[in-house]
Amino acid sequence: MHLRAWVAWIASLLAVALSTRNPLYLTILLLIAVAVSSHFAQLRNRPAPTWLARFAAFVIPISTLFNALTIHIGDTVLLVIPGEIPLLSGPVTLEAAAYGSVNGLALITMISVFSVLSTATPAHQLVRGTPRAFQSIGVTVGIALSFIPQTLRRLREVREAQAVRGHKVKGLRDWLPLWLPLLMGGLEQSMQLSEAMVARGFGATHNRTAPARTRWLLFSGLVCVLAGFVLSLAAAHPAFSLTAMAAGGVFILLGLRQAGNASPHTTYRLTPFTRLDAVCAGISIALGLLILLPVPLIARDTLHYTPYPRFAMPSFDPALGILMLGWLTPLLRRELPQEA
Repeated sequence: MHLRAWVAWIASLLAVALSTRNPLYLTILLLIAVAVSSHFAQLRNRPAPTWLARFAAFVIPISTLFNALTIHIGDTVLLVIPGEIPLLSGPVTLEAAAYGSVNGLALITMISVFSVLSTATPAHQLVRGTPRAFQSIGVTVGIALSFIPQTLRRLREVREAQAVRGHKVKGLRDWLPLWLPLLMGGLEQSMQLSEAMVARGFGATHNRTAPARTRWLLFSGLVCVLAGFVLSLAAAHPAFSLTAMAAGGVFILLGLRQAGNASPHTTYRLTPFTRLDAVCAGISIALGLLILLPVPLIARDTLHYTPYPRFAMPSFDPALGILMLGWLTPLLRRELPQEA
């Protein structure tokens, strides 16, 4: 899909994921992100991403254990750690462990949402969607993102080649014959890429400064944001502080836009914004607004969940769960454009 459609999809889904700690809704959002990521991986003839399951199997137990050992709040005491050990001594409660699990689940959900973008969107489209004021940063980030799947693929090839030679990985020392070819191949590819980019003029700078209007817009924006932030800390004139920060944000955006227009930009082929992209973006924005705004037919109070002071099962609104299924709209795409 078009990058703008993906931005609307990810932004709305992340807004809901950040506003809830209900594990039932977080599980629905996680399954939606996994389904969309697997679908686009299949369209690109790639294996379904399995690293997220291994990462979740590590993060959620660690988060549960850490929260249970450091937060001694709750009525259901599982055990008591004696002594005067800092942070650890005290009761270990079921409520603290449950809240740690929910935090780990929320982290996995947000990471899975971002992983959809790297799976479904090619690197050149990410670079093209970067604002022109940050064009160099966008190219660098795009190259870094493209190196991740290439490194994983090279590691798999090295393991297969070493397995043919009879090499078996049994301990940490057995990884040395795998890491050395992987490191050398990565360095060689980096050198080739850097030479090719320098030959094409990437990073060449001109002895010119930004226009005075751009500098004044950025300076005025930073001053307004700082002044509004200081006034908000002093709890004086809240309306004036919000207005100052909003005006500063507008000045900064105008300055960045003018700085982007001053940089040269050439587009070889435009990515069309199709009807399906518009439908997906519209549904995503509508879902985010319906869930986050006070709508009478939706029980928004079920988004908030805390196991304290005594553990209880989270509430669930079927209408809210059915609405979240609207984020499966990207599954309607059955083929990729030829450009991808």
